[in-house]
Amino acid sequence: MSKGGSTTSTQAIDPQLKAAYLENLGQAKSVATALPVRQFAGFNPMYTAGEEQIVNQSLTPFTGQDINAFMNPYQQDVIDRSLGDIESSRQMADLRDRQAATQAKAFGGTRQGVQASLTNAAALKQAADLSANMRQQGYGQAANLAQYARGQNIQGGQNVLALGGARQQLEQQQLDALRNIGVEKLGVATGALGGNIPNLGMSSTTPYSRNVASGALGGALAGGQMFGPVGAGIGGLLGLFA
Repeated sequence: MSKGGSTTSTQAIDPQLKAAYLENLGQAKSVATALPVRQFAGFNPMYTAGEEQIVNQSLTPFTGQDINAFMNPYQQDVIDRSLGDIESSRQMADLRDRQAATQAKAFGGTRQGVQASLTNAAALKQAADLSANMRQQGYGQAANLAQYARGQNIQGGQNVLALGGARQQLEQQQLDALRNIGVEKLGVATGALGGNIPNLGMSSTTPYSRNVASGALGGALAGGQMFGPVGAGIGGLLGLFA
């Protein structure tokens, strides 16, 4: 029999795990010391070219020279042919007027002269309206084409800019990957050791304590049930020293 008390045990880390942990710690210090300064990829030539094109197109004023560059080179030929058709129509109308005046025996008279003036005036007005309308339409089409071309140039610059930016990102990723090789190796080693390193390989026991009072009380109750008051006294003594 022994009196109440508690037992304890010592704790220790597995020597191999401790050595691996210290080795990993040393490697981390070495990686941190040798870690180079982060590098940034320079502007890609395509990026620079696209940026310059966008800036130039955006800052260059839209002038009549841009419109003239898109004028239809055959417009004047079309106008001339149309004016020729009008002149032919005028001459035919004038001939009919002369024939009608001759039949009415009024050729060379005031009436015939008035009719000729009206025919000529109508032909001139038609020719002027046709020429003005065709020139206006040609100018409007050229202006629209010039504006469309300006927009296409800007869009083309944006496309080149995007491609250059994508290449620049790829170059940056390559620089970062080269810089982080040591960090990645260290991460693999750290993951192999696990998370809470100090608790690995340690053992512990729960302390055990006797309750003297509970033992005496239990012995007294058992002795009293079996032998009465005298048995209770004897059972309490036995429980006390058990």
